[in-house]
Amino acid sequence: MRKFLLGLFAAGSLGLWAQDDLLAELDAMAPEAPKQFAFATFKGTKLVNGSTVEMPGAGVGQFIIGHRFGALNDKPLYNLFGIDVAQIRFEYSYNPVSWLNVGLGRSSGSKTYDGFTKFRLLRQSTGGKGFNSPVSVVWYSSMTATTVPFTDGFDHFFTDRLAYAHQLMIARKLSDKVSLQVAPTLVHFNLVPLASDRNDQLGLGLSGRYKLTQRMALTAEAMLRQTPFAGTHTPLSIGLDLETGGHVFQFHVTNA
Repeated sequence: MRKFLLGLFAAGSLGLWAQDDLLAELDAMAPEAPKQFAFATFKGTKLVNGSTVEMPGAGVGQFIIGHRFGALNDKPLYNLFGIDVAQIRFEYSYNPVSWLNVGLGRSSGSKTYDGFTKFRLLRQSTGGKGFNSPVSVVWYSSMTATTVPFTDGFDHFFTDRLAYAHQLMIARKLSDKVSLQVAPTLVHFNLVPLASDRNDQLGLGLSGRYKLTQRMALTAEAMLRQTPFAGTHTPLSIGLDLETGGHVFQFHVTNA
């Protein structure tokens, strides 16, 4: 009887081990969940004054028309709350591949032309095999050229009209509603207003988005600068993104 019980126990143990091995093999054969990338960290490639980590898809072009109205406290009735002194910007960008964006723009302020590029270095992701980045990282570089005539009476080179900007944008979508971005920034001006001003300006861009509804989000932006030009102030902005199908309308109030 004892031998029979021992035999049953041994057979039961072998059966359990075999079952565990089979389950392990089935788990190994089961397809792994695909990697999930953060989607729509921000709704636009620009938030207010600065760019975001967002890009159009591969093979997609994007055309932006931006209107910037004048100060609300500068003869509001006479200037129709800034509409009469509005500035306009046109911008076109294209993604030849998913991780690269190139574009050109023209702003009526100072008759400025610019070219820019964005490189996606990392994209926030979860699941799947391999490395998962907790943040999205994009490098941004631009060059601008003003075309208004100089009025200081000195001879100038074309290079005096040029300025360059570089940013490392680091963003994280914390939840379906909240997204944040920081952007260490370097701007170089070939020509500065005063001899005491520095040609290289360091800054830190701070941006955020809070989703109010499926089609509406509150946005905010600030640019902290190490050595601002005399007579300037810290740019602060607040805005509202409104998505309507294939368009995103962005309304902002800013001091910059």
